[in-house]
Amino acid sequence: MGHGRYLDLEGLVRTVRVWICGLLAGCVLCTGMAAQSAVMPGLYEASVPVPDQSTAARSVALQQALAAVLVKITGDRGALSLPALANLLQNPNQFLQQYRYQQSPTDGSAAGAPTVMYDLTRTGAPAIASTGLLLWAKFDPEVLNHAVRAANEPLWGQERPVTLVWLAIQDNSGRSILSATDNPSVMQSMKNAADQRGIALIFPRMDAQDQQAIGFPDISNDDVNRIQQASQAYKADATLAGTLYITTPGQYAARWQLTAGSESQSWTTSPDILANVAADGIQAAADHFAQWFAVAAGATGINGVNVSVTGINSVDAYAKVLAYLSGLTAVKSVQVTRVENGTVSFSLDTRGSLDNLLQAALLGDVLRPVVPVPAITTTAAPATATALQFQYVP
Repeated sequence: MGHGRYLDLEGLVRTVRVWICGLLAGCVLCTGMAAQSAVMPGLYEASVPVPDQSTAARSVALQQALAAVLVKITGDRGALSLPALANLLQNPNQFLQQYRYQQSPTDGSAAGAPTVMYDLTRTGAPAIASTGLLLWAKFDPEVLNHAVRAANEPLWGQERPVTLVWLAIQDNSGRSILSATDNPSVMQSMKNAADQRGIALIFPRMDAQDQQAIGFPDISNDDVNRIQQASQAYKADATLAGTLYITTPGQYAARWQLTAGSESQSWTTSPDILANVAADGIQAAADHFAQWFAVAAGATGINGVNVSVTGINSVDAYAKVLAYLSGLTAVKSVQVTRVENGTVSFSLDTRGSLDNLLQAALLGDVLRPVVPVPAITTTAAPATATALQFQYVP
């Protein structure tokens, strides 16, 4: 009887696999459609200021929009200084899918989807032409990704950590931990920087529960355990803790601590105005994320990586996991090799190292490791040495 049930599930698997493949093909031109919260939409689009709708102005604006996209998908703030990428800017139309003109919001927000404006000097402040006119452009992800790889530059995929930001500020008025509704200029500066780099931020509510879980000294003293415990309620993929303190009137410096899984990094920001120091924390965090998560230039990848996922007890669960794995930037192709007793085994061909695959797979809320995953740092590691084991998270 168990054998018959196994065959029936295999038949369902084949049916769903055909359906999923069709769904994925239909979503090639869409962004942010994968089944996880950590997939970042809008990486291949940008809005830049234009003086008018002339051909000459549009040509310049399309180059600027492509430049902004290249910074997001390579993870490199200096991407535009690289000759191979600078050459791509000469003909942005080869990557262009669509464009349109729109008016910039007057209150810092727009109805519906937010309008992201890019300042290519990367100060964290949006640049808006005096006319208020913007050109929005969207570029083809597949074609542009191929061009970046051909230029032998790193590629940071759409799977990006949702980052919880704890910001402790000490100034003449006292000490405080900022919530999402505090200090709008600082919050907007950080959000602008996050938009420019293609990362998602969340901020604490600082309600009674948060105030009991964490205090200013916990952040200023870099109490990692206390910060991580307080962060658990938000289910973020990474935490960024910053202590900003006044140095001279109107000038602030900062200390930062970034944690994402087993990765961590600390750094400081030199004195500047408060909004710029806060934005620099986000920019530097994005730099570190790109170092950790981007697929390295020239990476050859590994074929036949064995991955097993337990807890798949329905066709819907199977479809979600298959779509999730197929959509990972670190994955070139996926094949199902076995289905039995709620466990599905896959064979993956990857881009980059097993680290790239593991880091991408564990972002979001779809999979979690069955056993602690050891660090793997070489693309030469044999794919069959250890099967990667995950559990599906409904």
